[in-house]
Amino acid sequence: MDKQYAFAVILIILGVGLSQSGDSDPFLSGLGIGIVAMGSIWVAIRLIKEIKKK
Repeated sequence: MDKQYAFAVILIILGVGLSQSGDSDPFLSGLGIGIVAMGSIWVAIRLIKEIKKK
């Protein structure tokens, strides 16, 4: 497993934790959703690059 994939998965887990936190703070919820989106797009770009290589 590449280190970048592991880092992206950690970001996604962190984002889910922030978006599901007990507080009803809209900033933390938005931050969590943004982090999940960023990690997901990062993984998608890496997968597309890997597919194009082959």
